[in-house]
Amino acid sequence: MKDPVISKELIEAFRPIMEMNNAQFRQVKTMLAGFIATQEKDLDYMDEYMDTLFNFMDPLSDTETLMRQYYNYIATFDPKEAKARIERLEDDMGYMTKIVYAAGLVAKDLHKGQRDKGGHDYFESHLLKVASAGFDWKEKVVGFLHDAAEDCDVTVDDVLKMLDAKVSEVVDNPKGSGWEEEWWDEWMEDIDPYPCEVTHLITDAEREELKNALNLLNHHTATSREEYIARISENRLALKVKINDLKNNMDLSRIPQPTEKDLARIERYKVEYEKLLDVLWNDLEV
Repeated sequence: MKDPVISKELIEAFRPIMEMNNAQFRQVKTMLAGFIATQEKDLDYMDEYMDTLFNFMDPLSDTETLMRQYYNYIATFDPKEAKARIERLEDDMGYMTKIVYAAGLVAKDLHKGQRDKGGHDYFESHLLKVASAGFDWKEKVVGFLHDAAEDCDVTVDDVLKMLDAKVSEVVDNPKGSGWEEEWWDEWMEDIDPYPCEVTHLITDAEREELKNALNLLNHHTATSREEYIARISENRLALKVKINDLKNNMDLSRIPQPTEKDLARIERYKVEYEKLLDVLWNDLEV
């Protein structure tokens, strides 16, 4: 039973914060109306005011709605920037977390029993590490699934169908979807925002983006290692995941007693890693 005295004390303790947040919200709402009325286009200037909303933003809140209105305004003069911001917002609010989790469950099932060259569980030692290094939800999903078509008896289309089915399972029956798994508990502590009640629906464009990256990351689709790396370098999503993949593969601690063959392979990985990293940096500077 709740203690009414404690509840009242807590309300009083948080009242100044709530009042400050409400005042900030009203100010930002007024500023946004002014930006739209004057057709302001200086993003740095507007962000100084609008970004304060992140200090007290919750999923599905009026604060998130106001930020979306800001991004919708940006879309009137910079659609690409607005789209990128909306994707980051939904990622930060946890709308994609269940999709990432579902991808992890699919990968864990597909690669069950597989071991890396050091004898470690492949999911734990490699796939989880590559996915964890992803910056956004797409990089995490592809990080989990990047070896599925290459190492398992499935196609990329099969993998994406499995992902859809697992997302539905997680969304419709969260308590029966394995939320207690140790890898997920650690993931939630360090990496992802807590899952939002609402889950983002993967769009056709996003599905195609995931499909293209997964196909490129399957070396069986290329005639040579050189062609494989060259094609990956032309796809931003595949490029980022491959960099994370190579970085983990170069970790000698995974192999207790590396052979000459292991060392030679890692040297090749280092060359490919530096090449892809240069492509990424050059792309970011453009």
